[in-house]
Amino acid sequence: MLDLLLPTYTFNLTYAQKLAADVPDDQMCAQPVPGRVMNHAAFVLGHLAWASDNGLKLLGQEPALTGEWKELVIMGAKPLADRSRYPSKEALLRALENAHARLAAAVGSATPETLAQPAPERMRTRFPTVGAMLLGLMTAHEASHLGQVSAWRRAMGFPSVF
Repeated sequence: MLDLLLPTYTFNLTYAQKLAADVPDDQMCAQPVPGRVMNHAAFVLGHLAWASDNGLKLLGQEPALTGEWKELVIMGAKPLADRSRYPSKEALLRALENAHARLAAAVGSATPETLAQPAPERMRTRFPTVGAMLLGLMTAHEASHLGQVSAWRRAMGFPSVF
């Protein structure tokens, strides 16, 4: 599984970096569609950083991300248009890169027994084991949110990155 999972996870990070590369920091929270709230780049990058960092708990490690901005991006949070509420683009990317590196290393060294442990109760119907939950978190979860940034970019008038 790891020989497929880790390269996909690395691809997701590369894609996230490309999606953010040409977006000016002051536009990271823009809402380009009147009457609609989209998951903007600042929200998604922060959310993915939080999700990867939080995934470390599944492997018995402590998350590193702290601060009130985390409350803006946790599961169930709604994106805000106020740019001052989110960290800089540089800080969001750094947090995502650091969380990716830590989770990839932790997953790469996890034992089969650890990955076979039951997932947390609230997630068990979708992901029966820690390994299944990490697989979903590191692939489908990230990819779906990166697709949101891609759609947001197009609504903002930015070109496709691929």
